[in-house]
Amino acid sequence: MAEPSAERLSSPSGTPLAAFTWADVRSRLAGSETYLLATSGRGGGPHVVPVLGVWLEGAVCFNTGRTARKARDLVRNGGCAVTVPGGDVDLVVEGTAHLVRDADRLRQVAELFPAKYPWWHPVVRDGEFYDPADTALSDPRHVFAVEPATVFAFGKEKGFSAARWRFQDGAVPWLRRDRTR
Repeated sequence: MAEPSAERLSSPSGTPLAAFTWADVRSRLAGSETYLLATSGRGGGPHVVPVLGVWLEGAVCFNTGRTARKARDLVRNGGCAVTVPGGDVDLVVEGTAHLVRDADRLRQVAELFPAKYPWWHPVVRDGEFYDPADTALSDPRHVFAVEPATVFAFGKEKGFSAARWRFQDGAVPWLRRDRTR
């Protein structure tokens, strides 16, 4: 993934986030334990829920029950936003969620969860996650990867300040490759 350049934005009373870099954004996206996913329902109404998330090679990845509202929303309309609140800077990733089915990629995602969430050790079978306690394999979980279109950072000091990073289609090459397999 090519390194994007920040576009500085500022509210009238704020100061630009000049020192906040894409490396800072990636680090915060990878390290956060709190992710809020916003999807749009059938009638266009918003749905916002917390999800367990990890950062893998340019995408925020999370899992959810196949029949959960967020999964149904994303199957119909992949457009979504993931927010990562922080003490000094809040992040917003706007993009498209893609269902991840490639077994090797799912194993990579699964390996990231226990380091952040020690109690969650998903098992990969048949293109989905399962809870290790689900020996009957009765509750499959979809894994989605959000490919960023735009990422915003909103600073909280000295009034609100902001920076924006924009991405071209195909910003996460592994998502393109995995969909063609």
